Amino acid sequence: MRLRPIAFALSLLAALPGLPALRAQQPAVAAAALPSDQQLLTLLRSVSAHALNLLPLLDQVHASDWVSRGAPETYALQLAYARRQIQGIEADFTALASHPDHMQDCMRALFRVQTFHRSLDTLLGGLRKYQNPALADLIQSVAAEDQEDLGKLQDYLLELANQKEQEYLVVDHEAQRCRAILSREPATPRKNAPKE
Repeated sequence: MRLRPIAFALSLLAALPGLPALRAQQPAVAAAALPSDQQLLTLLRSVSAHALNLLPLLDQVHASDWVSRGAPETYALQLAYARRQIQGIEADFTALASHPDHMQDCMRALFRVQTFHRSLDTLLGGLRKYQNPALADLIQSVAAEDQEDLGKLQDYLLELANQKEQEYLVVDHEAQRCRAILSREPATPRKNAPKE
């Protein structure tokens, strides 16, 4: 049987009879593994703050001056992109704080941070070559400070996905039970059926 989208399963949560009793039978481990709301908010704010800590350091990067020393102009574009990404990270994580259980938004925010880190590596290579290797090392170390928090966010997403899957399985089980009950009931004759 092919799994249906989680959104469909979640829409059935309110409609199925007996679901609260079935939810109570779910293992307590899944719910206990998720961080508290306050822990999650602290985690989201921390990732955002780590990104914002990079802005003053990036202000010291003068990629447009590197072109006169033979650097490709793409470094200036990468610097502008890095600044926009930091602002985007801050916006994503601020918005996420109001609804951290939206898995799609969590994944989008996490992917943005990971993309930012990959693109920053290229810019830091240019910074080492054309301006200041020590500044590149400093930016790299400050950027790496969020790795523990990103790991926790990944763990949260895995637990949230596991919880949603468990909820889907409960809903699917209940739907199968309801279908079985309905298939055993005799068909009711139609009132306007033609008489022979």
